Amino acid sequence: MKKWAAPIMAAGLLSAGLAGCGSAPSSAASSPPLVEAIGQNPDNLTPALGALAVDNVPTTLMDLGLIYLSYKDTWAPGMASSWSESKNGLEYTFNLNPKAEWSDGKPFTSADVVYTWHYMTNPKIQITYDTGWNYVKNVVAEGPHKVVFQLTQPYAPFYSTVGSGTIVPKHIFDKWTPAQINHGIYDKGTPVVDGPYILTKWVTDEQLTFAPNPHWFGPPVHIQKIIVQIVPNSDTQFNMLATGKLTMGGIPAADISQINTLHGYHIVKTLEPTYNLIQLDEDNFLKDVNVRRALDWATPKQQIVTDIMHGMAVVAHGDQVPGGYFYDPNVPHRSFDLQKAAQILAADGFTKGTGGWLYKNGQELTVPIWTGSTSQSEMNIAQVVSQNWEKIGVYAPVHTAGWSIVFGNGTPSNPGPQVNGKDEALIFSWGQGVFPDDTIDFNSEYVPKSPLQPSPQENGERYINLTMDKLQAKGVTLSNRPARRQVYDQIQLLEQKTLPIIFLFWYKGDTAISTHLHGYIQTTFGNTPPWDWSLQ
Repeated sequence: MKKWAAPIMAAGLLSAGLAGCGSAPSSAASSPPLVEAIGQNPDNLTPALGALAVDNVPTTLMDLGLIYLSYKDTWAPGMASSWSESKNGLEYTFNLNPKAEWSDGKPFTSADVVYTWHYMTNPKIQITYDTGWNYVKNVVAEGPHKVVFQLTQPYAPFYSTVGSGTIVPKHIFDKWTPAQINHGIYDKGTPVVDGPYILTKWVTDEQLTFAPNPHWFGPPVHIQKIIVQIVPNSDTQFNMLATGKLTMGGIPAADISQINTLHGYHIVKTLEPTYNLIQLDEDNFLKDVNVRRALDWATPKQQIVTDIMHGMAVVAHGDQVPGGYFYDPNVPHRSFDLQKAAQILAADGFTKGTGGWLYKNGQELTVPIWTGSTSQSEMNIAQVVSQNWEKIGVYAPVHTAGWSIVFGNGTPSNPGPQVNGKDEALIFSWGQGVFPDDTIDFNSEYVPKSPLQPSPQENGERYINLTMDKLQAKGVTLSNRPARRQVYDQIQLLEQKTLPIIFLFWYKGDTAISTHLHGYIQTTFGNTPPWDWSLQ
């Protein structure tokens, strides 16, 4: 599954990397705070309603699913102490830990799990993704500490979507109406959670502060205070690293030449499972695959990697991370070629008109480019893309705004660029999860049904391809990895042929981890849990 439909603003608690800094814990009483920075205020903390990547940072501290994926790519006990799957793949059984409690002291029971199913499938609640839950036909409580999920058909990524997803406290949420939930009533108080930390203070656009959950049933935590500072400017974040004010943080590509000036940190290098992309909203000319192909030819990906990302990226040709099990290196690649792009558009019936812009059937080929105003690299990418698209006659003005506006639904009189019914291009980043399911991105089921529909709408480009739908539907049913690999090879080839989006690059991660942080290990798809961390 995917992580979040949003730009990765800074390396955080879920950032890719590999850091092992010892194992000797400090005493809890004398532990200094762990401090990290994120690039913007979280969207919200209400379970399943968040849409930004930074929402993952606080929820990772506060929420624990029935199971969780360890940094070794194995499933580990969370709120469930054991679990099993039926041979036909239609039932998943979880035995809950009888010691588990919510942060307000109420017991964690099977009733919470059953309620979560109703919550996730309630059409009146604005769930960002229902991925996985749409395959669940029933959840049966067999006593207070055992639940059985019954599926409509085999669904291979069940553990990575439903099994490891956030559980909702029934005794808190069932007293609220869907409208109250949608309007963030949960965020207005102290969130009731099941993880090792609780949120003690949230100062909007400044910082979030966390303390140990007094009712946490798992291993004791060693760090008594975690501060997540909101720092939109990447140069400021680097300066905070340089002055030792952060425990961990991503090193911006623009500052990579200064990496040797950092002292007291381990520098972790890896390829992150996060790619940068151009979403092409198919409302007029962008419905034409030839237009999308021409724009792909006219996008200087290697120049962007070299000049803007300073080599801290790898050109992307699909949505499977290079080197990963499901990556197909044999997918044909398009290189940068303005002449080829111009030829495709000419053959498609476009001719130069007023101002040198291309026209067809009396309409100008206009593709405005939108990106976030808090990301300097994204804005630089937008300018380079615009300059090259305009060289072939495509009018591509650049617009920047806060991410909530770029991805927002706006109002009927002023909808956001993603839903305004016009050809638009959105530049942002998207995280690829451990299972290669891209259904929410490119499946016709996830096309917005109306311009202002709140969800599901992750297929904001409105790409519709029945072959893609069939391949995705087949891929999620296959538990055999080689068979599944064959399906995703076909999907990657179809992505290259039909271009639901323009893939730009995969991020290389340079993450600074304080030498005082112990027990913290990260791999591409996960990290050690918070109770393993300590500071000296």
